[in-house]
Amino acid sequence: MKAIALSIRFALELCILASLAALAAHLAVPIMAQVLLGFGLCAAVATFWGKFLSPKRRYEVGPAGGLVLEAGIFLITALILNHLGWPTLAIALVVVAAANRIALALIP
Repeated sequence: MKAIALSIRFALELCILASLAALAAHLAVPIMAQVLLGFGLCAAVATFWGKFLSPKRRYEVGPAGGLVLEAGIFLITALILNHLGWPTLAIALVVVAAANRIALALIP
């Protein structure tokens, strides 16, 4: 069960990166700027997630800090999806992320 929950968590992390790439693609800037912004945003968030929230994180922020940071990233992602015109996807992301967080907390 834990492997399934961790796989869902990884898929959610990929959704975060995909939403950032979609945001960059919808900006009214030249295509090269969209590409650079997309890569830059994805790299910045992936680095942040890896250093503070991944199982092999470098910096320990504690359970409450990790929960706040994770919730913040998922809520920002939901706001991005809503802004892009995908409110159903935004709601689904938040619901699945919350259910996954609860499952990971309950599974030994």
